[in-house]
Amino acid sequence: MFQIKNIKIQNFRTIVDETIVIWVNKTVFVWKNGSGKTVVLKAIEKLFNSKDIKEKDFKNSEEVLILESVVNHDWKDFIVRTEAYFDWKEVITRNIIPDKETKKIFEKLNIIYIPSDRKINKDKKENGYMKLIDLILENKEQSKVILKKKKEKLEALDLESWKRKTTLLISLLELYLYSINNTNNDDYNVFLIDQPENFLHPHATKMIDTILLQIWELENTQILYSTHSGELVSNFKKWIYEISDIVFVNNVDWNTITKRINNSYGRYNKIMINLIFKNSSIFFSDAVILVEWETERISVPNIYENIDMHKYLDLKWKKLSSDEKQNYFNLNYKNISVIDVWGKWALHEWYMFASELFWKQNVVAVIDKDESYEVDFDKIEKSIKKVHHVSSVSEKEFKKYNWIVLDWEFENYYKIDSIKSYLTDKINKRKERFWADFDQKIHEMSLRHLDDMLDRLKSVKKISTEYEKLFNTYFYKYSKPTIAFNLSIWLSKNNWYDDNLYKIFVEIIEKFEHKKS
Repeated sequence: MFQIKNIKIQNFRTIVDETIVIWVNKTVFVWKNGSGKTVVLKAIEKLFNSKDIKEKDFKNSEEVLILESVVNHDWKDFIVRTEAYFDWKEVITRNIIPDKETKKIFEKLNIIYIPSDRKINKDKKENGYMKLIDLILENKEQSKVILKKKKEKLEALDLESWKRKTTLLISLLELYLYSINNTNNDDYNVFLIDQPENFLHPHATKMIDTILLQIWELENTQILYSTHSGELVSNFKKWIYEISDIVFVNNVDWNTITKRINNSYGRYNKIMINLIFKNSSIFFSDAVILVEWETERISVPNIYENIDMHKYLDLKWKKLSSDEKQNYFNLNYKNISVIDVWGKWALHEWYMFASELFWKQNVVAVIDKDESYEVDFDKIEKSIKKVHHVSSVSEKEFKKYNWIVLDWEFENYYKIDSIKSYLTDKINKRKERFWADFDQKIHEMSLRHLDDMLDRLKSVKKISTEYEKLFNTYFYKYSKPTIAFNLSIWLSKNNWYDDNLYKIFVEIIEKFEHKKS
């Protein structure tokens, strides 16, 4: 049994001082470009491959650079450490491995590092592709002739042929998996892969992840990779890879900071299931708007995209560039995700999860004040207390803690006249399309029936359910997402939403800007 338990990184590139726990199965590093995910992988590679520390590796050339790891072998812990410092413009490095017995263990350790650009390093001995082929050669005698030829071809590839090398990576991993079947291998292997999804289509990306997990099940292997793939980061499997195995890597003021979500007692297991199917964009966002259902998730971006919000907020006094002013309400520009959580009951859990993920910042929860609101009031209160460590909170203070309570259901912000205009327009277009076979009496009856149904909207309790019935009367099997998509675009472009809703959305962006500043 061999396991890298953690990595301490001090004064290395963008990292001041971080200690990261490495899980026995799989550890995944996520967030945006430039956050420092590759830095972590390179630190592990340099420590265990005893690679030279270079001048560019120092964050501060006047301080000591330290890479250190606690490693477990046969239930015993020992420390591996590299120290480096400047001495008259020369880098002095000292590698510390405890004793001869530990050195023997390290002779069996293979660090297989695959960079994101898929280029072959100049030093072929330290290249992950070459190491992988050598391991296959060791495991399967009958593969030697074929693999030696493959190795020669790989070494001959020019440095720009990264696409072929990525495809080759899948083949090599499959060959390696095949080679270790029914083989007693006492080597210790650690796969470090920077962005497995690079240059691959989604199915091939999942293949790499599946193959790596199968390798782990058959031998003593740890898997670490960084990714921008929503499918890879949310490919959860109970007891093998869960939400607590993700390391979030952020860059704040040119300093890389890491954290992981505390999922003790399975408190975020429901969210983890939701993330398998959707909403994995949250792992790569700068901010998030949490909403109850798909109607809001689809409608909110359409409103921001099609309504000129600038008239609700004077940006002249703000110290912004022309580009920033132009994109002030652009969710994509600001990297803001809208996440629907499958119901009001889950909103408070997602609020706690997202607040932990974003260091309590840049999270807004939007909740309907409908007939079930009172049921969830206590849960909202408890979530605010837990996240912000306050002893008491009133409904008036919800907005202070980034809970936006709508005056009623989201659908109430549709004006009844606008719905009538939308549906009348669609009915008339249908009449024009099928003019030759159209029955005028049925057409007139449809319009009268529409008025009756719209009148009922004024008194119903659950207005969203009535809207679904209404649309399905005129459009066969119109689902809520379909209604939301078509209707929100039409309403936005014709400026038919309630002005109060626009002002709420302006306020949300202002909250994010305030947090950022």
